[in-house]
Amino acid sequence: MNVLVIGGGGLQGRAAAYDLVHNDQINKVVLGDRSKKSLEDVACWLNSQKCKIESADCGTKDDLLSLIKKEDIDILVCSVPWKHTLPPLDAAIDAGIDCVDFGLYQNVEFDERIEQYNEKAKKAGITLVPSCGLAPGITNIVAANGASKLDKADTIQVYVGGNPEKPEPPLYYKTVWSIEGVWTQFMEACRIILDGKPATVEATTELEPLEFEGVGNFEAAYTDGLGTLLHTYNYPILKGVKNVYEKTMRWPGHYAKIRTFKDCGLLSNQPLEINGSSISPRDYLTALLDPMLKMNNNQRDMVTLRVNAIGEKGGKQTTHTYEMVDYKDTETGITSMARTTGFTGAIVVDMLGKGMIKDKGVVVPEQIGADEDMFNDMMTEFKKRNINIKKR
Repeated sequence: MNVLVIGGGGLQGRAAAYDLVHNDQINKVVLGDRSKKSLEDVACWLNSQKCKIESADCGTKDDLLSLIKKEDIDILVCSVPWKHTLPPLDAAIDAGIDCVDFGLYQNVEFDERIEQYNEKAKKAGITLVPSCGLAPGITNIVAANGASKLDKADTIQVYVGGNPEKPEPPLYYKTVWSIEGVWTQFMEACRIILDGKPATVEATTELEPLEFEGVGNFEAAYTDGLGTLLHTYNYPILKGVKNVYEKTMRWPGHYAKIRTFKDCGLLSNQPLEINGSSISPRDYLTALLDPMLKMNNNQRDMVTLRVNAIGEKGGKQTTHTYEMVDYKDTETGITSMARTTGFTGAIVVDMLGKGMIKDKGVVVPEQIGADEDMFNDMMTEFKKRNINIKKR
């Protein structure tokens, strides 16, 4: 197979590329990105004859179609910010190639048109796998697997967080993805399922403590990261689930500082006129904090995950819990957030190549979790990459 990774210069894209160039099924991995310098850095780091870079505007359908045709691409991997995810889907459909995406979960337009994309993909004879990273992605897969082991699922609780291994001031946090994505996560309304119906709640509210044995104590609050789990009522395995929500875990004290930012208007996108210049508080805060919050090479990030599928089995209340603690790979330099996001997408590419995912149209991560064979294969692949998910 020939695979095109757009957003290949970013952290998640380069992690996916690293996994793909080490896959014997893959003949060529083309990295597309606007930043030629980032692509050159990734290509030098990968040091693989399979790798090719293409500096291109991957946010436009026409440019993508030209690149797909030029490089004879079989599968498109989309690792671009959620605002730019629909043109790649349209390009994949027009080109008649499968597509695996990491960031569709915040794209409300895709949620509203998911059935249209399903029909278009089926008509084109291709498979689109959306929201297939860490959260959503791994979280959705294990949630559906837990629900499949119950006679009746009632509640899905998702707790997940990417944090520095050791908390440091000023925010007890370091960025392991786009800082703009962090602000968006904290400012947008959170979509959940409440009493069997779609609902919204304010981000960063309903703070609760969580303890991870051997790791530490965290605080978790509502964030918008359910992705395709918002469509639970469309999946037979999750039919009847009443409550589904996601909360992001942070070191204690982080959310108090974020609430102060929000209350003071520092995360507002509305421009202010200051001494004849116009700038939004969020842009100013980003420029100020982005360099300060970047993780240096001597620091490790970690991802903690806990998903509970709660319901009935044999007339008794039963909970299936999935937990994961993962750390940056200091040998390769790949962060835990990038590993758990990029490797997940790369594994799905492998499954598509092997014909394990046979359905055409939109195939959501929940379908992988509900199929015991595919689920077990995915867990095996994670273990090969030293990503260990424990079930109890």
